[in-house]
Amino acid sequence: MEVENKSIIIDIEPLSRRVTHLVDNSLYETLIKLNIPISSLCGGSGTCGKCKLLIQTGGEYFNQPTTNEKQFLSEEDIKNGWRLGCETRIDEKCIQELEKITSPQFRIYLPNESLLEDFKILTNGLGKGIKLNPAIKKIFLEVLKPSLKNPIPDVERLIGSILNKDINYKNKVPITIDFNILNELPHILRENNHKVTVILHNNKITACESGDTTKDYYGIAFDIGTTTVVGYLINLNNGKIYAVDSKLNSQTAFGEDLITRLTFIKDNKNNLQLLNSVILKDLNQLIRNTCKEANVNPSNIYEATVVGNSVMHHIFLGISPVNIGLSPFIPIIQKALNVKARKLNLNISKNGNVYCAPIIAGFVGADTIGVILSSNIEHEKELTLAIDIGTNGEIIIGNRKVLIVGSCAAGSALEGAHISDGMRAASGAIDSVKIDTETLNVFYTTIGNKDPIGICGSGLVDAVAEMLKSKIITRSGSFSKEFQNHSRFIKKDKNIEFILANKDETSIKKNITITQNDIRQIQMAKAAFYSGMRVIINDLNKKLNINQVFLAGAFGNYINASNAKFIGMIPDIPDEKIFQIGNAAGKGAQYCLLNRDIRDKAQQLLNKIQYVEIAIKNDFQKEYAEAMYFPHLNLNYFPNLKEYNNIPKR
Repeated sequence: MEVENKSIIIDIEPLSRRVTHLVDNSLYETLIKLNIPISSLCGGSGTCGKCKLLIQTGGEYFNQPTTNEKQFLSEEDIKNGWRLGCETRIDEKCIQELEKITSPQFRIYLPNESLLEDFKILTNGLGKGIKLNPAIKKIFLEVLKPSLKNPIPDVERLIGSILNKDINYKNKVPITIDFNILNELPHILRENNHKVTVILHNNKITACESGDTTKDYYGIAFDIGTTTVVGYLINLNNGKIYAVDSKLNSQTAFGEDLITRLTFIKDNKNNLQLLNSVILKDLNQLIRNTCKEANVNPSNIYEATVVGNSVMHHIFLGISPVNIGLSPFIPIIQKALNVKARKLNLNISKNGNVYCAPIIAGFVGADTIGVILSSNIEHEKELTLAIDIGTNGEIIIGNRKVLIVGSCAAGSALEGAHISDGMRAASGAIDSVKIDTETLNVFYTTIGNKDPIGICGSGLVDAVAEMLKSKIITRSGSFSKEFQNHSRFIKKDKNIEFILANKDETSIKKNITITQNDIRQIQMAKAAFYSGMRVIINDLNKKLNINQVFLAGAFGNYINASNAKFIGMIPDIPDEKIFQIGNAAGKGAQYCLLNRDIRDKAQQLLNKIQYVEIAIKNDFQKEYAEAMYFPHLNLNYFPNLKEYNNIPKR
């Protein structure tokens, strides 16, 4: 008989799901019964090796690796915590000991190749147009052949042909050539009767190819997020996106947020190299996938552009981000960088260039530069708030006169972490909620129209907003005593929970609920954003008012903006003044790839941007505490939300 031991808890990443363990089951069986799609060709018999997972915490309480596991996993794999889910069970002798340990006792990580269903990752963004002028140029030449009368060396003839072909280069600094291609240049020139195609970065020849290859001219733009990574393969002849791919950032195996990863690096100097290799593996996978989709050879990708927060930026470059997490929060470098792809082990053209956009300060990195570039917030007439909603939330306030930024630690609740039935946006996640104010009946939708298995960030915001409108919870976030005898409420260990989906509606055969702690987690997340905005406004001028809002990032794109306003995450402005601009950071990375002048603009923005370290401001704690209320302690900040006149404060 299967026994669900409610005192033994497993955290499952990168799904951000917390589940109770079925003691008699293998990890594979527990995952399957919870409807978590894990790869297996043998149905859990231990003969295919596909259900590979990483035991991050609690490995000593499982059975010893089996003979089957040793066939598919190396000694190094097993030493590092890798197991096959179908072969891994809790050692019965350890159960009583486990019950005494503070939960969760286990943390396991499912790698991308073991997950059968994709996550809902935002890849599109709203930009305001760009002129095509890449930093990388590809020019076809018919080079003059040498003779006894004109014994001009190969390089000088090649450069002469460029100057004759494109008059623009005559007015610039002298053209140079990468030393690495000198040895192969004679063969390339003579292979096709001195007909060649040169690749130039700025005024330097970085590659030379036989014949006319100008049609094979690509770049790739990357947005490296704390949780997700997106790559855009772009044809640099026409500026069109030929393929897009995305995946979860595999660094989540070592920590769901930036602080955890910084600690991981600080604890062991070798862990920086580990995280660097993990993100490069992700990026190279995106390169392979996009090239396969578009039928492009990766060697024809001549440049990559990269944006990401300051920590992701440093880890990608293989430089230590540790001091970013320590006061006074200083990165190693701020300005933009151009690095050879081969030095970073990025699998594009061997002489390809990698452009990393500049970072701003502290945790506010190149992704925020990307949002500014794509939104053109600094050209807006009205004072505009732009929020890139994620685990590390960036806040930008600007118009033609001012541009000020900061970051807030919103936490990972909106990614589904620390929520009782929370999960990231994947198939089966409840993503929207509506509650009948009279009957308290709940209506919801799920991603992929699957039976629900949990709730993601957009669903959480809807649920809390609807619970407020139905007076299920008060403005302080507490459950109202008025409805606690209603059938939608259940009591667990003296705690009250509100049922969103009854167990007979779900595929996991258990209720999906909202707990008091879940509400507190949402309060803390929304308070971080609103108080961060208030601190910046106070730093500028307390009399200023936000007149429009740009919501960026995956969460910002899928969220119900009206409900985000209702719970007090964003200011009380008309819905038509709230714009969901998608993956604006990724769009900024594309702009940097498509137009070299945008890179100059990015560098110039550093002189205009004012940075505020929100958490150390004297008024932060007060603003944060007041913003914990729905929508705020001071209802004068939300005069148009008339429903709050009938919602109790406590």
